Amino acid sequence: MPINRLLLKIRRRETPFYDRLFRFLKKARAVNFPVVYPLHRFLYSERQIRRMLWRGFCQFVYYEPIFKSQCASVGSGFTIIGGIPLITGNLNLVLGDNVTMHGKSTLVGAKVFDRPTLRVGNNTHLGYMLQITVGCDVTIGSNVLIAGEVCIYSYDQHKANPEERHQPPPIASSKPIIIEDNVWIAEKCIIMKGVTIGKNSIVVSGCVVTQKVPPNSMVIGNPARVFPLIY
Repeated sequence: MPINRLLLKIRRRETPFYDRLFRFLKKARAVNFPVVYPLHRFLYSERQIRRMLWRGFCQFVYYEPIFKSQCASVGSGFTIIGGIPLITGNLNLVLGDNVTMHGKSTLVGAKVFDRPTLRVGNNTHLGYMLQITVGCDVTIGSNVLIAGEVCIYSYDQHKANPEERHQPPPIASSKPIIIEDNVWIAEKCIIMKGVTIGKNSIVVSGCVVTQKVPPNSMVIGNPARVFPLIY
């Protein structure tokens, strides 16, 4: 009997025999190997150290040099965590000192621009699964904290008219984005074209920001509302 047919009979419990076999295998599956604490704690530590060393090696000799080769300039102290960000389009990348990025990020340059530019200041953290689409310039200041799954869109990626939707959007559809120094953008926020976020401001998780944010503000909700930041 083919193994797949046998397994199907057991899962269906077609006869008392297969029913007993099913219950026996289910109980056997629930049996756990005993924990030998000194041994398994050592193995856990060994695994963590081995993975850390391997990630550090890949980061130093592979991920970071490859990514830097695609940048116009990169300051000192640059760090990538977990892989190489995806870059599409003729994107001009200018990164300051001590910038940290995550490998699972997407950086897109609009094809309707000859040299779309993304500038990032010093001591800035760009979070996990960040998406930035650059038409007109996108400028991110120094000491900025951008959390995971944030999206920054400086141009319309498609036209609204369904008959023209597969054509490139016009250059006029793009407006620059400026994120000033010491801004904190929390998880899953969306920053739309033409927005300036003033220095020291906080954008709370899940906000969709479509208008200018004054300095020292807190942005909350969808649609986003702006309040003075109280320390």
